[in-house]
Amino acid sequence: MQPSRTDAVSCPECGAPAPFRGTAVSLVCEYCGSTVVRTGVDLKLIGKVSALLDNGSPIVLGAKASFDKVPFEVVGRLQLRHGRGTWNEWFINFADGGVGWLSDAQGSYAITRPREKSIVAGKVPAYSGCALGQPIVVQGVPYVPVERRVASYQGAEGCLPFAAVPGDRYYSVDLRGHDGEFMTLDYGERPDHREPTLYMGRAVDLLAIGLHPLRKFAGWARGGPPA
Repeated sequence: MQPSRTDAVSCPECGAPAPFRGTAVSLVCEYCGSTVVRTGVDLKLIGKVSALLDNGSPIVLGAKASFDKVPFEVVGRLQLRHGRGTWNEWFINFADGGVGWLSDAQGSYAITRPREKSIVAGKVPAYSGCALGQPIVVQGVPYVPVERRVASYQGAEGCLPFAAVPGDRYYSVDLRGHDGEFMTLDYGERPDHREPTLYMGRAVDLLAIGLHPLRKFAGWARGGPPA
């Protein structure tokens, strides 16, 4: 895998190295916990992130693997909170210059990459119209909504493609296909429109894609998470 491009800049708060990677817009300083946002050549602070909760994730920053034969590296984590607890969205940089997300919720994992909004704009319901269990057809494939979430940002670490302000809320719907396909419709801060940001991919097994290193827990077989 080719290493991610790293820009040598310093945290405006504490002066520690602030290694922006690839197309990252913000990062969390690992020394003082401040969120640093990059706008062109300028840097600004937007405050300190809330503490991340240990929800037992085996994934760590810097882990590497391949998806669809394209190598990637985990460069950031966004932790979100909703009514039933927290889950993680790991930001990944691909060797082909693209980006994606590795979703990590209660032992289930999926990788998605952004797709053109035009694929779903005006063709899918607004957030409130996505009924659980009622299929939505996208590009000829039926996807079943399995979860609707109103979530808030709990905390973050590493590099992210946007400035995640703790407490900000957003609306999203997760959908699954019959052959492991996975899709997220991200409605952002407003649920009353039909032009969500689209992410498409599929469910993955961390060992099968070769993600390493992994955080180790007592009782795991073969050094990996339980099936």
